[in-house]
Parts: sequence; C-alpha cells; structure tokens
Amino acid sequence: MSPSNKPNPWERYRFVVGFGVLLAFWIIVVDIGQWVSPLLVPPLGSVLERLGQLVLSGELAQNTLATLGRWVQGFTLGVVAGTLAGLVLGVFPRVYAFAEGVIEFFRAMPVTAIFPLFLLMFGIGDESKIAMAFLPTFLLMLINASYGVLHASPERRRAMRIFGATRWQIFRHVVFFEALPQIFIGLRLALSLSLVVAVVAEMFIGTDTGLGQRIYDSYLTNSVTTLYALLLVLGGLGYALNKISMAIEHRVVDWAGKA
Repeated sequence: MSPSNKPNPWERYRFVVGFGVLLAFWIIVVDIGQWVSPLLVPPLGSVLERLGQLVLSGELAQNTLATLGRWVQGFTLGVVAGTLAGLVLGVFPRVYAFAEGVIEFFRAMPVTAIFPLFLLMFGIGDESKIAMAFLPTFLLMLINASYGVLHASPERRRAMRIFGATRWQIFRHVVFFEALPQIFIGLRLALSLSLVVAVVAEMFIGTDTGLGQRIYDSYLTNSVTTLYALLLVLGGLGYALNKISMAIEHRVVDWAGKA
C-alpha cells in the first residue's frame, strides 16, 4: 500500500476533535470569560445538566421518537415515490422535457410557504407533518434519479444493444447502476432537508409531542437551557443519520468513480 493510500488514523476522530474544540470555545467564552450573557448562551454545564434531566425523565425519548416517527414515514414515502418517478422520467426523455418546468417550479418554491395549503389538505394532525417531510424528499429524489438515468453512459448502452440486449436488460444492468450514485446524492440531501422541514412543521402546525414543539415551547417560555439542550440533540441526530446514510452509500456504490 502506497503512503498516499494508507488510512489516516485521525479520520475516525475528526468529529470528536472538532466537537471538542467547539465545546472548549463555548466554555472559554461563556463559562470562564463570561463575554456572552447567559440569557443568550447559557453555560455548558447548565445545558448538559438540563439534557440529563430530559433524558432521565423520559421526555427526550418521547419527543425524539415522535419526531422520528413522522419524519421516517414522510422520508420513506418520498424516497420510494421520488426514485420510481425519476427513473421513469429518465427513461423517457421527452416526457421529462415536458415535466421539467413543473418540477423546477415546485422545487424553487420554499417548502415552508406551503404550510397553509398542507393545513387545509391534511389538517393539524400527523398527516400534515408527514406530508411536509414527503414533499422535499420526493422532489430531490425525482430530480436526482432522473438526472442519473439521463446521464448514464451512452457507450455502455450502445454496447449492450450490439450484443442484443433488450431495453429492460439495458436498464437493469447498466442504466440503473449508473444512476445509483446520483440517487444517493439526492438521498443524502433529502435526509437533512426533510428532517429540518419535519421539525419546523412541528413548531408551526402544532402538536402535543416532538422536538420541534418542545423547541418552540422553550422559546415561548424563555427556557434557554432547554432550548440549547434540544438543539444539541437535534444536531447530533442529524449527524448520526447522515453518517448512517454515508455508510450505506459506501457499501452499495463503493465502485462509483473507479471505472
């Protein structure tokens, strides 16, 4: 193995080091230096103490599971529907050309601007939050899946046709696999965006449980330590989900860019 290909032992500790630097900066600026008002940024010790209280009371688990439940439903439906629709549009370029304007119209529209419409259509129950997580996921998966199909190697498709392969065989053995890296790009983008939208939907559409609802309640009651504790949880949750998606991507499309 050449020196350039040797694994860097620091790679696996990047997050720990980076997050440790952030926490150290927090302690120096807020706890030690007291350069920021605790009403704006509370001491790290107070935030961690409040986080421990939320964990021990079971409140954190209840709200996290509620948010994840809504997000998983919307995200899963969006991935399946968006990927299938994107593959179909990519296979039929003329159909994609007609639909491209409509797709770009909805993609350019801020998802949060559609809150009132989703309230009218689905009410204030979980259905509206699930639909809000579904929409950005569907659009991102549709765009990336269709892009992956449209830009599949024409040389490989031509070679398959020369050997007498049918359109289905070309799609199954060449086009689909060449579209997979782009599909995973869409999946990673949709993962973070849909989670954000699901949390914001909980904040403004209203619910009894969920991280978004608890964050908004903390803001209304000026519970700053609770607010920061929940933000730490939400950031850690997003990071963990992103790392999981990256691990799956590396296993499924580890060949991408090597040929």
